[in-house]
Amino acid sequence: MNTATLELPEVATRADWLAARLKLLAKEKELTHARDALNAERRRLPMVKIEKDYVFEGPEGKVRLPDLFEDRLQLIIYHFMWLWDAGKPRDNGCPSCSAWADEIARGDLAHLHERTTTLALVSRAPFAKLGAFKKRMGWKVPWYSSFGSDFNYDFGVTMDESVAPLEYNYRTKAEHERAETAYYFEGEQPFDLPGLSCFFREGDEVFHTYSSYGRGGEAVGGSYYFLDLTALGRQEEWEEPKGRSTGLGAKAGNETLYPDQYEEAEVGCCR
Repeated sequence: MNTATLELPEVATRADWLAARLKLLAKEKELTHARDALNAERRRLPMVKIEKDYVFEGPEGKVRLPDLFEDRLQLIIYHFMWLWDAGKPRDNGCPSCSAWADEIARGDLAHLHERTTTLALVSRAPFAKLGAFKKRMGWKVPWYSSFGSDFNYDFGVTMDESVAPLEYNYRTKAEHERAETAYYFEGEQPFDLPGLSCFFREGDEVFHTYSSYGRGGEAVGGSYYFLDLTALGRQEEWEEPKGRSTGLGAKAGNETLYPDQYEEAEVGCCR
């Protein structure tokens, strides 16, 4: 691959590199300690009892929110965006959500289960669409349809001004416009956006403990966090320093392939 157009790191001696690395290490340790403190503060958040009886559809038919826990104490739901055209669901979900899910959904969830936590995907689309796409992707993770329920609307991942004023990631439309992030609301309504929500079950009662949206989903790690460790980073145009993405990556949120298309793309580039 030709790297002549890339702005690469400066070349240094091992001693100079080590000095710079130790300076960065001090900041990394500060971040680790800050993250530990933030996680503790997150665990101290109060929780809200779920009063509404949400009904989902899964492979065995109709289920309710407590059923999604699979007899465990905690439930993490990834709000997986489904794609729609003119009010009709497509046969596939969001490519970025698919990339996120693929890094988890093919693997063994035993480590979560051992800590009495279930992970599931939920999408506002007919279950037949979800089931077919899950089979195509080869995923093991549970996936449920919230189609026809208030669940997506109540947890802030379906945008529809005919139902409620637009709000995402705890900001109103006006607040997003001031923050220059109004792009979240572009598209034919209703449409969905990504998010993560956490729940706790005590007997038959379910409590909402946490939700995160937008880039908050990156906090679970995955390939983005691995790329953050490298010299070229995520290879997206918004990153600093500039010039590391030339001819390599895509703009954030654009041109992401579905997981089963990567092998095809690799074969194509090697011909």
